[in-house]
Amino acid sequence: MEIAAIKVAAPQVALKVIDRAIQVHGGGGVSDDFPLASMYAHMRTLRLADGPDEVHKMTIARHELRRGAGSRPEDGG
Repeated sequence: MEIAAIKVAAPQVALKVIDRAIQVHGGGGVSDDFPLASMYAHMRTLRLADGPDEVHKMTIARHELRRGAGSRPEDGG
């Protein structure tokens, strides 16, 4: 479950950082003068190659639901 969370969070953070760098560099950020555009494309492709985020999020959700169901107090009368 922790691996699934990392596979969702890490690429998203990397994309945000690269996107911010592109924004800071303006038009240069998407030119061949800086490797930022290719880095963004590579990270976006990596997210798909490792499995869609939805698959990892489903794994996390199932784990959390099982964990929550196991710790729920019994309904007593």
